[in-house]
Amino acid sequence: MFRRILFHHKQSPLKVSTRGYSNQQDERQFVDYIRQKYNESKKNYMAATTSNSNSTLPFYPMHTQQWHSAGQDHHTKQWTDKKHGVSSLDVTSPNEVFINNELHLSHIDVYGFDYDYTLANYTDTLSQTIYDILKGIMVDVLRYPKQIKDFHFDPSFAIRGLHYDMNKGWLMKIDNMANIQLSTVYAGREQVHDVEEVIRLHQGTHISPSYLKLNMFQLNDLFSTPLACLLSDILQYFKESITSFHPRYVSDDVMHAASILHTSSSRSAYEIGGPLHEAIVKQIPAYLDKAPHLVGLLEHLRSNGKKTFLLTNSSLPFISEGMNYLTSTKNWRELFDVVIVSARKPDFYRLRLPFRRTCEPTWSSVDRFEPGEVYEGGNLIDFTRMTGWTGQRVLYFGDHLFSDLIDPILQKGWHTGAIVHELKQEIEARNTPSYRHTLSWLLRLEYILNEAQSYRQVLHNSEINTMVDQWQEERRQARLKLKTSFNKSFGSVFRTYQNPSYFASKIQKFADIYMSNVTCLKDVPLDYVFYPNRTYLPHERLVETMVDTGKPGGSFY
Repeated sequence: MFRRILFHHKQSPLKVSTRGYSNQQDERQFVDYIRQKYNESKKNYMAATTSNSNSTLPFYPMHTQQWHSAGQDHHTKQWTDKKHGVSSLDVTSPNEVFINNELHLSHIDVYGFDYDYTLANYTDTLSQTIYDILKGIMVDVLRYPKQIKDFHFDPSFAIRGLHYDMNKGWLMKIDNMANIQLSTVYAGREQVHDVEEVIRLHQGTHISPSYLKLNMFQLNDLFSTPLACLLSDILQYFKESITSFHPRYVSDDVMHAASILHTSSSRSAYEIGGPLHEAIVKQIPAYLDKAPHLVGLLEHLRSNGKKTFLLTNSSLPFISEGMNYLTSTKNWRELFDVVIVSARKPDFYRLRLPFRRTCEPTWSSVDRFEPGEVYEGGNLIDFTRMTGWTGQRVLYFGDHLFSDLIDPILQKGWHTGAIVHELKQEIEARNTPSYRHTLSWLLRLEYILNEAQSYRQVLHNSEINTMVDQWQEERRQARLKLKTSFNKSFGSVFRTYQNPSYFASKIQKFADIYMSNVTCLKDVPLDYVFYPNRTYLPHERLVETMVDTGKPGGSFY
């Protein structure tokens, strides 16, 4: 097996004997060879980084797995620096539709939409307001120290998809296999630098399914970003003021404050909603981004014989104010065949609550949906029975995986689309030369490390050991630079180091397509077929990458 690993590196001048060892001349040859390989790669990386440090790559859409909106330049930019050997740096557009699962739009007869963060896109002002209202509830309702009202929201601290350990008070990011990214474990606002403490708790970096279920919860939606920030700020305050506390009590109280934030006292569909909804309605232009293509998208679907429905947890008065603003008309209901508000998802999918008419007080049962009427509550079984819309004829869009998307897939086989607003920021970061040069350097460095370690097992050379230790530290620094390109504390929403994040893995599993804005669909033909890229397993990558690109692996320096 060892010889199989060693002889894979065909460019190496080292010849290993059948006994598995080499002479001193061979050792010297290999040390010089691997050092030269590293030096040349590092020189090219530094030169490329310097020459492009103040520039960004121009936008040209990719011709790969994404849909490109009409009116854009439909060719791929091959950005090549012959001197430094960087090539094929295609630039991704944040307006593309990204594909997880094959989806034939010609089979879709019904399009459904959530409201918040799906049809309605909120400005950054919303997160600040959520934070301010939450800290007021913590002090005025839950009797927390009044100093909490002096806290200031830090929009750069948290990201969506983090997990909170209710026993330890740790906020962290985990990957698709529940492995902890150790550089993202925070207690309050301070990083947990003693990673051995984290490892001792879990006997490694993997979180067991039972511990994950019983002792942790995930902050899944965009509302949870300011919530995570406030939770961390309170924990930090208690630590610094030497206040005795249990992390679970604090998280329970913050989650209770969040429920007050969103819910009116009566939970009636006739009221605006909780304190947050009231604040938004008072200053809608400050909170909602205009949606110039939204009406056109919905009218396009309906004019081509497609059915549309709105299914949201928000109340009718709140929805009406927002939709009036987004569509510039009070006749927005005409854009949908069915409108359901105050649906209480995910209970809508799991329970059997009856539908009620919303516009006028009524106590009669609902046996069918009337045009122009608005309904509240209800359940998926009766919705399916009254509309006949079921199975893979339905494509539903939402931003929250657990409230919007998972249950209709599992229960009725709906197709789903995830709206992920963080895509825009992350794609823009990934498109910069700095990020791409660092990524290319990291991949090259890992290639060199693999080669050096393969020979180290038989050479036992101290110079190789020293070089490997040095390069492992450089690898750590490169990975840290890539992480902080997205967020200084937690990195990318979608990735740990090698693996997709836990959040991204759920998008892969429960969303056929995903995009930054629902209007990315506006120019997609209604008979279009979304074909996903082939996913390579590690043992398939060499051959299939060669077939796909004509080159054995990616472009390195």
